[in-house]
Amino acid sequence: MPSTPNLTAVEHFNKSADNYEATTGGAPRELAQHAISLIAGLKPLTSESKILDNACGTGIVTDIIIQSGIQPEIHAVDCAENMVSIARGRFSSHPNVHPAVMTGEELAFPDDTFTHSITNLGLMFFTDADKGAKEIARTLHPDGVAVVTGWAMRAPFKIVQEVQAQIRPDDTPFKRPVADIWLDPEHTKAVLSGAGLDVHASTTVDVHMGGETADGVADLLTKFALKTFASWSEEEKEKVAGVMKKIVQERALTGTIFVARRESGRVLAN
Repeated sequence: MPSTPNLTAVEHFNKSADNYEATTGGAPRELAQHAISLIAGLKPLTSESKILDNACGTGIVTDIIIQSGIQPEIHAVDCAENMVSIARGRFSSHPNVHPAVMTGEELAFPDDTFTHSITNLGLMFFTDADKGAKEIARTLHPDGVAVVTGWAMRAPFKIVQEVQAQIRPDDTPFKRPVADIWLDPEHTKAVLSGAGLDVHASTTVDVHMGGETADGVADLLTKFALKTFASWSEEEKEKVAGVMKKIVQERALTGTIFVARRESGRVLAN
């Protein structure tokens, strides 16, 4: 999602925590569901599994797993305190879920801990993605499976750029919260491989922004766009809602999914 200019990724996600799922229109949840299906097909999730929900945000991945009926041990970690606070409240009645404030680059778990490691829309926001990928590999059991998701070219923040382009076509596009290189699936694959993870499968899927109504999603995105373009004139701001609603209608986003195992015989080093 768009960020207010000059905010770091942590500041952005702390600021957007309360409305994160609503403003993303369910797209991260749909992408996570696809990812969990792929990882479960390679190594089934059971109540005996030990799972890392890495860069967990509000706990979307954990929620999907819990709702499936199994109750494995889940460690849901994120560097954004406000996101973790929401996850704590969400899973307060589940003693098997352990939310914690923790950066992906410095996971406080022993080597070979997790049977399943899931990083949904997180790696691209890490300060040091190479180190974060190595931490995924280090904490993954030798027989475990990791899945990492990202966005391809049709990413959510493209919508706000399109609004800007229609209203102020001569402006320099606002700075995206993620570098363009992360929209190339080959870059993610290279980072994972460099960390000692063998990518067994990769795919792209179309996911959709949804809600009770498309207009409802557009209204929430409009609020974020107006914060992003706070310096615009009142006349320009009045155009945002109409342009946004037109763009959001039936908009599909393209997500990427990478399923990986640790490379056998690979010695991992930070």
